[in-house]
Amino acid sequence: MRGPTHYPTGESLPLVPRVFWTPNPKLLRVNNPRCFPSWFLAVILGLIHPAGHVVGAAEVAPVDELLKRGLTTNMTSEATARAVCAACHAFPEPDLLDRATWLQETLPRMAIRLGLSPASVDTHPESELLKATGKFPAVPMITTEVFQSIVQFYSARAPEKPLPQGTRGEIEIGLPGFELVKPQARRRPPMTTLVKILESGQGVCVGDAQAQSLDFYSPTGALVTTLQVSNAPVSFTLRGASAFVSMIGNFFPSEKSQGAFVELGREGARWVPKRNVLDRLPRTVDATFGDLNGDGRADFALCMFGNVQGRLSWFESGPEGRYSEHVLLEKPGAVGCAIHDFNRDGKPDLAALIAQDTESLMIFENKGGREFGFREVFRQHPLYGHTGFELVDFNRDGLMDFLVTNGDNGEYPSPTKRYHGIRLYEAKPDGSFALRLFYPMNGAFRALARDFDQDGDLDIAAVSFFPDYDRSPEESFVYLENRGAGRLRAATFRECISGRWLTMDAGDVDGDGDLDIVLGNNIRGPGKVPDFLKRDWEQFSTSYVLLKNRLK
Repeated sequence: MRGPTHYPTGESLPLVPRVFWTPNPKLLRVNNPRCFPSWFLAVILGLIHPAGHVVGAAEVAPVDELLKRGLTTNMTSEATARAVCAACHAFPEPDLLDRATWLQETLPRMAIRLGLSPASVDTHPESELLKATGKFPAVPMITTEVFQSIVQFYSARAPEKPLPQGTRGEIEIGLPGFELVKPQARRRPPMTTLVKILESGQGVCVGDAQAQSLDFYSPTGALVTTLQVSNAPVSFTLRGASAFVSMIGNFFPSEKSQGAFVELGREGARWVPKRNVLDRLPRTVDATFGDLNGDGRADFALCMFGNVQGRLSWFESGPEGRYSEHVLLEKPGAVGCAIHDFNRDGKPDLAALIAQDTESLMIFENKGGREFGFREVFRQHPLYGHTGFELVDFNRDGLMDFLVTNGDNGEYPSPTKRYHGIRLYEAKPDGSFALRLFYPMNGAFRALARDFDQDGDLDIAAVSFFPDYDRSPEESFVYLENRGAGRLRAATFRECISGRWLTMDAGDVDGDGDLDIVLGNNIRGPGKVPDFLKRDWEQFSTSYVLLKNRLK
């Protein structure tokens, strides 16, 4: 949902040679037979290059923070890399990427953040907006010699090929408890950025980025009505008789503040615009409601993912429907948020997953008087690519756990990453969290824990926007049935690659008492995708599919 992060375009860099793709028997085994004979994001790749500019020591900013940290010319390449890289984010070990990706993609992008190529910013269409963020220094922070020492370290230590993913059981083909249902209408091309199951029996809301629309479908998949909105809708929050829609503004990475947060109301069976709550926001992606100041009125927290610049804020409800903003984190990358009393002191706290360079799950503890402290549940390296989380009491002990996905692989041409997947962080009575589950899954974008089979424990449904189509295309959608004692049985439906699943929701679509699953299809995105799939998606794929639970 958040989209990849992109940097200004400079000189073209040599790309990693693309491997010619040949059909994998697994693709044939899981593909929709109708599609067999025949891509959340159209991406602009920011290929940054230091442009051959040699920086002398005299040109480096004299108050450089890195120099204050003790950076010297006689340090080893490893010590230099650790001093420079860890000044801004968690240190990324060399084995996280293969050598070619480090040298041709990642490190050149870091050069511009260190002020080594200010001319690259000047050539970008949003150069003035980028400069205004203060994130692109006009004066180099380090010398070219120091940067080359960092390059030498990663070149010497990085593996020739990406390290393999951890072992997992085979994903079985076939979901006996579910029936695949496709809608009777679709957007062409499907660029779904939002799916939301409405109240029991009320069908599905589907948001499309290109059409800038909210389409409402009946439980059987018939198109009931369409509502045009101002830009790309990405989240739909039901609250009483209203619905609140977060709209990202620019679906492509941008510094333009064109995001919005709007309220819808009902006219009979139709949803209609009610008011524009907030606008001119930096790429807004998620909202959650709760009384954060204890005055009896509903406040809300808003994730403004942004791009280079963004923020996480809570908005205090005031008279006449007005809100006052309180900034919690002045950094980009807020993916999602949830309100819960984590420390059990009677005041609601806020949890937020922050991606970009932060890659951290934070809990903002409510101190009262509009004040919040914060602590980190975890922090990861900037290559992690967090994509979403949800609060869930997975082990039924009365404490809320975190189910987290990381799998963003669209920032630039990049191989699969062994650390992508689904993780469960289990809450402890002392307020800490422990990692209890890791399921390797390339490109994991969203996971939901529900008791789909109603056997008393929670199962997991997950989608991948960047599956490994060569080796494991069936991970496009994975259903992990909880067999108890930490055992999970992985399965998927036979037509799992009949779309490219960016988002997902679970709920009772038809009001029959069991939980169904809706998958949102966005076929235009970065990443390596077989040509025949691209053609099939353009011609046949629908905006969403319903996995109808056959339990009831």
